[in-house]
Amino acid sequence: MFNGIKRAVLLTAFSSSLVFGGMTQVSADQTYRDPSLTGATQQPLGFSNSEQLILSNQDDKHRATDAHIQLTYHDKPSAKRAKRLTYNPAGWHNYRFKYEKANGKISKEWLFNRGHLVGYQFSGLNDEPKNLVPETAYLNTGALKSMNGANKQAMLYYENHLATWLKSHKSYRLDYQVTPMYLNDELLPRQIRLAYVGYNSHGDKVKINLHSSREENGIDDATVVYLNNDSPNAIIDYTTGTARNTLNKSETLKQDRDIAAKASSDAAAKASADAAAQAAASESAARAASEAAAQQAAQTQAATPPSAVVPAPTTDNINQSGAYKWAIQDGFNWQTRKGHSTRVAPGGALPAGYHWQAP
Repeated sequence: MFNGIKRAVLLTAFSSSLVFGGMTQVSADQTYRDPSLTGATQQPLGFSNSEQLILSNQDDKHRATDAHIQLTYHDKPSAKRAKRLTYNPAGWHNYRFKYEKANGKISKEWLFNRGHLVGYQFSGLNDEPKNLVPETAYLNTGALKSMNGANKQAMLYYENHLATWLKSHKSYRLDYQVTPMYLNDELLPRQIRLAYVGYNSHGDKVKINLHSSREENGIDDATVVYLNNDSPNAIIDYTTGTARNTLNKSETLKQDRDIAAKASSDAAAKASADAAAQAAASESAARAASEAAAQQAAQTQAATPPSAVVPAPTTDNINQSGAYKWAIQDGFNWQTRKGHSTRVAPGGALPAGYHWQAP
């Protein structure tokens, strides 16, 4: 997470909700969790009188999976953070994308940051692979350019207020867990989950409420927040980390849907036309076969000597099966039928001198 907190960003008077024993629960307007995503289990660390920092190992796709810290105000790092990072987390790409400024002018800014899970102001970790994921600048700092500490959709809001909480409660401990939430094998997390709870000096849990409508009740008295790793000016491919620039993401998505719908409609129309053509061809072939069988029957009848006794047709001589049926010339069988057989259409008559034969 980008952690250079500008002191020019002033936090308004802020009061955390602290209740001992029976704790006041936060009340989210709705849940922002995407249930299709997975990540490490949310669970506060056990109370300790010393700082705890636990970074889970990267997975088989080299993705960071979880970062967890428990500290007091006095455990915060005092060294100044280095400005540049060199490690590229899984799925790392970057783009200077256009965006529209408040005055209507178009400018460009970097889409992604190498985002710390647990911020430097708590952990003192900078170029640590287990603590870095690609995050949009909007998720990280609350703005496409610079910072907006009032944006409750961004990590900066919660980091600033948790830092203020620690400063206001120097004898307490903050338990803070940050988890990237992935969809299957995608390289970029679609969401970042924050989970935080306090401990007083006796080890009793203290509920922390940062007055955000996105806060939900988590496991073991923790407060949980789900933040989306997206940007108003980009459509992101989370599988690869690539992205497309758009000043109007909803319009671009609508165009994509319209193109997909048209392609689907065209494919359905073609399939319907092909099916109709095939049905017409089958009907034409059946008609031709039936006419050929009738013609052959007429020719056979015309060639019969007047003295010959022609038996009256019976239903056994009509193909009543509803499908084409094989007729083989008398004296031949299925194995020797080549050149001495024909297929009779449904309703067609068995030619004279032929017998029905199933393969």
